[in-house]
Amino acid sequence: MSLKDLMAAFLPSLRSGYRFLLPTVALALAGYLSPAQAAHERPWLADTAQGAIVQTIPLPGQAQWRQALTMPDGSVILLRDQDAQEKTAFLARLGPGADTVTSLVPDWSGIGTARKSAEGVARDAFTPVALAHDEKGALWVVDEGADRKSARLLQLDPQTGKVLAVIPLPAEAVTPTSRFTALALHNDTAYLADEGGIALTVVDLRRHAATRFFAGYPSARGHSPLIVDNQVVQGKDGHPLTRDIAYLALENDGAWLYELAPTGPIYRLSTALLTDPSVTPAELMEGVTQWRGTPTVGGLTIDNKATLYLTDVTRGRLLSFDTGRHPHVLLVSPLLVQAGIPGWAPDTRGAGQIYVPAGHSLLRIALP
Repeated sequence: MSLKDLMAAFLPSLRSGYRFLLPTVALALAGYLSPAQAAHERPWLADTAQGAIVQTIPLPGQAQWRQALTMPDGSVILLRDQDAQEKTAFLARLGPGADTVTSLVPDWSGIGTARKSAEGVARDAFTPVALAHDEKGALWVVDEGADRKSARLLQLDPQTGKVLAVIPLPAEAVTPTSRFTALALHNDTAYLADEGGIALTVVDLRRHAATRFFAGYPSARGHSPLIVDNQVVQGKDGHPLTRDIAYLALENDGAWLYELAPTGPIYRLSTALLTDPSVTPAELMEGVTQWRGTPTVGGLTIDNKATLYLTDVTRGRLLSFDTGRHPHVLLVSPLLVQAGIPGWAPDTRGAGQIYVPAGHSLLRIALP
C-alpha cells in the first residue's frame, strides 16, 4: 500500500480537524512513517583546533542551572531548575563583559498575576521553564505557574525583568499532561516543545490560536535510555529512564526548525509546513527529516550560520553539526556531563563563543 493510499484510509476521521495529528493515527502509521536510521552517519570527530573554557562563573543557589540564553545586547540570561527548596530567583543575568551574575526579578506590579490553589490559598505566580528572545531583543519566558494549568508566555525587559506583555496560552495549546521545556520565536509565531504532552505546539501570537503537532508520532518520542557520564539513568520504577521531545532550535530567518528528545535523533522540518493550513497530514509527515543521531544531550543551540551545538552529557563533550552535515567534537571536559542548554554568541574573532550552564557554574567556551 502506498503512503497516499494509507493516508486516504484515515482522512475521513481527520476531516473535522486534520491539523491535529491524533495519537491513534500516529501510532497506526508509526511503523510505516517512522524515519529510518541513516544507513551511515559520519562519526563525531575531534577537530585539530579545539575549543577552550576561558571563563568559569559561579552561579547562585543550590539548584542546577539548566539554560543559558545569549541576548542581542551581549548579556546572558540564565534559568535554574525548579527546586522547591531553592530560594534563589529563577532568572539571573550576566551583563556584557561582566564576571558575576545578578538576579533578574520580574516586576509583577499591576498586572494581576496572583493565582490560587483549589483551597483558595495564593500560590507562587511565576514558574519559568523555558527562555527565548525575539528579533527586537526582548526576553520571552514560558511560565507554567504553580499548577501547570494556566501556562502563558511573558515578554520581559532583559535588563530589569519588567513585564512587557502577558499572553495566556490558548486552551488548545495545553493538555492535562503538558510540561513545556523549550521555546523558539520568529515574528508572530512561537514554537514550544511539550515534553509532558509529547508534542510540538505552535502558537500564532497575532490570532491567539495554537496547533499541536506530532502527538504520538515517533519524531516526538524518546526511544533510548538516558546515559549520563557513561551511566544509564534509572527511573523511580527501577527501569531505564527515557525522555521525549525537549529541545528546539530555530534558524535566524525562521525557515527551518530542529527538534529532538535528549537521546536524539535531531529532526529538521520547514516551518512553512507548520503555518500553512493547506498542508495535508501526508505532506506534514513526509516533511520531517531525520537530521542526525546523537548521544544523550543536555541541550541544543544554533548560530547565525545554522550550525547546531549540542552538549553531550554521556561523555562530557561539546559537539557541533553544520549545514554540510559534518559532525565535530569541539571540546572534551568532565564539567560538561552536567551541562544544560547552551547559548551561542558572536565574538571579535569571528569564531563565536558558547555559554554553557553546568551544575552551579556558567562556562564560557571560545570556539576554535
